[in-house]
Amino acid sequence: MHEGAVALRQVMTLSLSFDHRLVDGEQGARFLSDVGAVLAEPAMALALM
Repeated sequence: MHEGAVALRQVMTLSLSFDHRLVDGEQGARFLSDVGAVLAEPAMALALM
């Protein structure tokens, strides 16, 4: 619900699996957030190069 009304949105679920002995959870979450941002705005990938 958005402002009292049903709002349709495009949603995609992302998940990530990694070995916590090698990768800190914060780094994994940051990576997943970056992947989501690039998927939402593909032109952003050019800025990451």
